[in-house]
Amino acid sequence: PVSVAIVGGGIGGLCLAIGLLQHPHLKVTVYEAAPAFKEIGAGLALGPNAQRALHLISPAAAEAFCSQATPNTSAEFQRTWFEFRHGIQGPDDGAVLGKVENETGQQTAHRAKFLHELVNLIPEGVGRFGKQLVRIEERGPAEKVVLHFADGETAVADCLIGADGVHSVARKHLLVNEEDALAAVFSGIVAYRGLIPMETAVANLGEFASDSYMWTGEGGMVMTYPIDFGKTLNVVAARYGRESWDEPTYVVQSDAATLEKDYKGWGDIPSKVIEMVEQPTLWAMLEHPPAPFYNHGNVAMMGDAAHATTPFQGAGAGQAIEDALVLSNLLRYVKSASHVAPALAAYDAVRRERSQKVVVTSREAIEQYGLDNDIVKGDVKRWRDLWSQRMKWIWDIDLVKQ
Repeated sequence: PVSVAIVGGGIGGLCLAIGLLQHPHLKVTVYEAAPAFKEIGAGLALGPNAQRALHLISPAAAEAFCSQATPNTSAEFQRTWFEFRHGIQGPDDGAVLGKVENETGQQTAHRAKFLHELVNLIPEGVGRFGKQLVRIEERGPAEKVVLHFADGETAVADCLIGADGVHSVARKHLLVNEEDALAAVFSGIVAYRGLIPMETAVANLGEFASDSYMWTGEGGMVMTYPIDFGKTLNVVAARYGRESWDEPTYVVQSDAATLEKDYKGWGDIPSKVIEMVEQPTLWAMLEHPPAPFYNHGNVAMMGDAAHATTPFQGAGAGQAIEDALVLSNLLRYVKSASHVAPALAAYDAVRRERSQKVVVTSREAIEQYGLDNDIVKGDVKRWRDLWSQRMKWIWDIDLVKQ
C-alpha cells in the first residue's frame, strides 16, 4: 500500500481522509495535535460548489453537512445568500440594495457539530492524537517522508498532506525559501462576533431575525443569519481599513461599549442587532500572501494551510473541500511512491490559481458590499450589475471538469 499522512484533523483533513479511505491500496493516517478532533469558531457556511464537492467525495459526507445545516426560515429566502440593505442612519436607512441568490441559499452549520458527523465516517485507528508536528524531513525522491512530533516520536509516509491550518508547519517547510509568502498576515479587517438567542432577536427585530441579511455602510457591515436550527441568530460585524493588530492573540474578548462605539451612527436594525450582542469577541482577519507553489516532492499543503482567507464570500471551507476532492481523485491513481510527486504537482496546477483568487476577491468583497467603492461609485444599478454576477465563478464551477 501507499501510505498517506494527513496532518490536521479539521474539516479539510477529514474530508480528504474520507475520500482516500475508499481506496484500499492507500493507507491513511490523520495526525492531530489536540487530544481529539475539534474545530474552533461558530458558523460554517458552505455554498453550492462546496456542497457538490462534498457529495462527490462521499454522499455520506454531504449528508453530514445537511444533517447539521440551518437554512433561511422564510419560503422566499430559500435561495437567498444574503439580502443586502443600506445600514447607515439617514433617508436610505434600510433601503434594499438587492438579493444575491444561488441554488442552495445561505446554509450554515455549527463547525464542531459538522466535524463530529465527519468523525463518525472515519474508522477507528485512522486518527492519532496528541501529535503536534514540529518538523518534516524529505530524504529524497525514492525515500519516505519523515514526520517529527513534539513528543519525540517520528512517523514515515510515502505522501504527506499538510491540512494543519493557518499557522501550518507544512507551509513553513514547503516555503522555507519564500519569506514573503511564509506567514499569514493581518488583512486590515476586524470582525466582532456574537450570538443572540432567537426569541430575543425576534422580539427586537421581527422579520429581520429569521433570514440572512447584510447591512452595509462606509467602512464595514453587519451580517446576521440563523444558526443552530433557528435557535440562535449569528452576528458578524466587520470593519475594514485598520492599520495594524497589536493584540497578543488573533481572537480577543471585547465588550458591548466598544462594539456600540464602533457602530455609532448606523441604522435602525443594525443598531438594534449591535445592542443585543452582550459579549462580543473581536477577531483579526488573517490571510495568506499567495504561495508560489503548494507542493514539493511528496509533500503538499491544503485548506487554510495553503490559502487562508477572510470569510467575506463564505468560501474558505469550500475551497478546503475542493482541495480534498481534487487530491482524493488524484491519489486514487497512485499505486507506488514514485507516482506521488506528479500527482501533487497536478493538484498544485489545478487548485492554486482558483484558491488564491478566492483570497483576493474575499478581501475585496467587504469593500464592495456597500455603495462606497471604486467599482459601484454610489450607483445602485451598478451595484446590482456587479453582485448579480460576482459570485458565479465560485458557485457554478464544473467540479468534475476541475
